[in-house]
Amino acid sequence: MSIIGAISVYADNQSLKRKRTGKIQANMRRLKAKMAEIGEQQKRIKKGQTEIREKFEEIELECDQLRKETLLISQQAACNQQRLDLMLMVVKAREDDNLPEADRLIQRLREGMMKQTWKKL
Repeated sequence: MSIIGAISVYADNQSLKRKRTGKIQANMRRLKAKMAEIGEQQKRIKKGQTEIREKFEEIELECDQLRKETLLISQQAACNQQRLDLMLMVVKAREDDNLPEADRLIQRLREGMMKQTWKKL
């Protein structure tokens, strides 16, 4: 091979190396940009997951509070029903002129209301 041929081959090799290097660098820039984009997406996803977790925790707290309130309302309704039952029994005892029974029922009603008052305090 002649010197000119060798120089030509060498120049062609150098040109190919520059093209490859340029392509590799372009690919690296593209990959870095994609990695940065993926990193941003992951940050947004993580932030969204955190927000959702916080909302679920808030909802759980609200559910617990509603359960407690529902239980309290149910207990109050049961107490109210007991008082109404006693009041009805008092009315019936008075209608039947059974005053000792009416007095006993009134006393039970007072005691029940006192217990309810003390529970609130």
